[in-house]
Amino acid sequence: MIVTDTLLVCAAAGTFMLFDYVMPQSGNTKGTVVAEVDSTTKTSFQLPKSGNKGSEDEVSSVADDNGDDNSDSPAESTTDDSSKSKPKKKKEHHEHSKDKWYDNTDTDEYSVDNTLVESVLNADVQAERVVTYEGDDAVIYIDKKWFGEGDDKITYYSADIYVSSVDVLKTGLAKDTYGKNIKDSIFNMASENNAVFAVNGDFYGNSEEGIVVRNGIKYRDNLNDVDICVLFTNGEMKTYTYEEFDTDEVLAQGVWQAWCFGPMLLDGKGGVLESFNTTTYLNSANPRTAIGYIEPGHYKIVTVDGRDPGYSKGVTLSELAAIMADEGCTTAYNLDGGCSAMMVYECELVNVPDRGREISDIIYIGG
Repeated sequence: MIVTDTLLVCAAAGTFMLFDYVMPQSGNTKGTVVAEVDSTTKTSFQLPKSGNKGSEDEVSSVADDNGDDNSDSPAESTTDDSSKSKPKKKKEHHEHSKDKWYDNTDTDEYSVDNTLVESVLNADVQAERVVTYEGDDAVIYIDKKWFGEGDDKITYYSADIYVSSVDVLKTGLAKDTYGKNIKDSIFNMASENNAVFAVNGDFYGNSEEGIVVRNGIKYRDNLNDVDICVLFTNGEMKTYTYEEFDTDEVLAQGVWQAWCFGPMLLDGKGGVLESFNTTTYLNSANPRTAIGYIEPGHYKIVTVDGRDPGYSKGVTLSELAAIMADEGCTTAYNLDGGCSAMMVYECELVNVPDRGREISDIIYIGG
């Protein structure tokens, strides 16, 4: 009887977990429009003129995986004289594993490690341009950066993004469908949305809680205990604790995107926060993606590689916050990370992810 009861309990638990964490569950909702950006209402931003925003390094394209390389990095680049660099074709994409997902519930406060912050801010950061994109509605400069040595080396990719209006910074859903456990590869989502540039989003589909606004459409607004990042139709970006977030008041200001993962990293003035609202797992060194705000129409997205000693060990939240501050952001927000931390340009990987995995959403710039 005991063995039978144990097997029945295990079967029931397995069935629940299969349904709740694996099987796709369409929300059967088209959402509610809470903000629109059109020709009569949108705010226009000035794009940098060609050649105004450059690096001291040569403009280059993402290297072929099997190309000649004198660096210890798996993603070294080669020189290209063209004004619009495009990465070379790679022979295959990284595999997407279905690893256990660590959620962001039951959060706690973790004090910032000021020693790590200072080590990043005082680091001798090396950089080289790997992608330059200059379109009619967006300009994107992606720099590969690294500092430290040996097992302490950190490598990340910083995308400096200028858009002509906020609706150029878009989000896409896996299979163009809102719901739980609906996932796809970042490559498929980028291709289906004609994205010239894309990174992973907040993996909203792992949970049924938190606010979700995508391209001015609200899909849910049942708050949980995590920080929230909002991109408004006027181009401003703000972060909120869940205690200070008044849903009706914020939505009334015109919300173009709202992400729910976190934590927020900076104080809105470019300073690193004194503590982070996070979990033990999320506070450890990992591959990461973060989005930052400099001014309306000007944003930074950083993807940090990790779990690869000698190339990049990954970063803690203290180190990530320091990187975003060093990048000139006033506000910054931690998105999904780990195996999800991926950056692509022209549907080809820019960074070197830890295996990669299917995800529920992307942030992208259309081609």
